Amino acid sequence: MSDLIEPGITEATPVLTPPPPKRRKWGRYVLYTLAVLGVLMIALLVAAVIKANSEPQLIKIDEAASIDEAMTRTYGKYSAEKKGWVYVDESNEPFLVRVIQQARIEAVGASDELFFAASGVSLKGNGRNFYGVFQIRPDTKPGGGLVEISSAFRYESDVPVTPEKVRFEALSERTWGWVLKVQTGTRPVSEQVMVSNVMLAPHGEEIALLARFKASVDAEPGDCAQANADHETWRKAVEAMGGQEQASTEPAAQEAETMDDTEPMRCEHSRWTYRTADVVGPQPGPLTVSVKGTQYGAPLEAKTWKLMFDSKAFVYNIPEELTVE
Repeated sequence: MSDLIEPGITEATPVLTPPPPKRRKWGRYVLYTLAVLGVLMIALLVAAVIKANSEPQLIKIDEAASIDEAMTRTYGKYSAEKKGWVYVDESNEPFLVRVIQQARIEAVGASDELFFAASGVSLKGNGRNFYGVFQIRPDTKPGGGLVEISSAFRYESDVPVTPEKVRFEALSERTWGWVLKVQTGTRPVSEQVMVSNVMLAPHGEEIALLARFKASVDAEPGDCAQANADHETWRKAVEAMGGQEQASTEPAAQEAETMDDTEPMRCEHSRWTYRTADVVGPQPGPLTVSVKGTQYGAPLEAKTWKLMFDSKAFVYNIPEELTVE
C-alpha cells in the first residue's frame, strides 16, 4: 500500500523559500530631487546671465582720471609749471585753463555722474577769457562706457570766471545745473558794469541755456543829478533825430546810430538775488528773484518776480525787466 510508511524512512519536510525583500523607494526619490535641483540651478544661472546682459552695469567714475582725460582732450596738455592746461586757439593765442568746480553725484542703485566747470584766461594778458562746463555720465546704450556732454568755449565774460562765481545745485530730481556769474565791463566810472546769472544744465546730448538774467549793475559817472541832466539832453536829441529819420540822408542816419552808441551813463547800484525752488519732481521749479539798490540816484522800489520753467522749451521765462541786453 502506498500510504504505508516503511520502517526507518521519514517523510521529507518541504523547504520554504522566503520571499525576496522589497526594495526601498527612497533612493529613487533622492535621485529625482537631485535632478530637479540641478534643473533649477541651471535655470537660475541662465536667468542671472540674461538679467546681467539686459541691465546696464553700475559704473563708478574715477573723478581725477576722468577730469584729466576730458581736459587734455579738449584743451591740450597739462603744465605742472603753470598748474593748468595750456590751450592755444585758432589765432595762436595761449590760454591757461583750470578746473573751478567739480562734483560727483552718487545715487543708490545708479551709476555715478560727474560735473565740472573750467575757466580759461589769456596768457597774453589782453583780457580775453572763456569758460566751459562738462558732464561725464555712463552711456545709456548697452555695453557703452562713459560719454561727455560739454560746452567748452563760452567767450562771454570780460573778467575770468572764478570758483566763487559758480554755484552748482539740484534743479529737479533729474536735473543738476550751474549758475555762473558772467561780467561785462570793468570800469564803472566810464562804462556800465553788468553781472548776469547764466544758468546751464545738461539736456539730452547737449548743454542747454536755461536762463540768463541780471545779477548786478554798477555805474559811477560822478554827480548823479548832472548825469541825469546829461542823459535827458541826449534823449531829446535822439528824439529830434528820429523825427527827421524819413527825410534823412545817409550821413544823418550814421549820426543817429552814433548817438545811440554814446548814451550818457546814469548812476546805478543794483543787486538782484535769486532762490531756487525745493526739489519735488522731475521738472525744475520756479526761480524767485528780488531786487534792491539805487537807480539814477534814487532808491529802487522793492520787487520780486517768480520765473516759471517751460518744460517743453526747457527754459525759464524771463521778464523784460530782468533781461540782459
